[in-house]
Amino acid sequence: MSTVLDKASLLLAAIACAAAAWAVLHYSGEWFFPAVTLIALISLYLDNRRLRSILKEHGISPSKK
Repeated sequence: MSTVLDKASLLLAAIACAAAAWAVLHYSGEWFFPAVTLIALISLYLDNRRLRSILKEHGISPSKK
């Protein structure tokens, strides 16, 4: 593809992402930040569980020293 076409497609992708972000923030209203915070906390908890299980598989104690 040409450089101009690459730049144009990148610009269109950026516009689409900005429009999607605006729509999510606009239509979710006051529930956006509590929902995102809850999703972040759940994902951190699940990742912590996954990493602890990997440590246990390798014989390393995941508890604090």
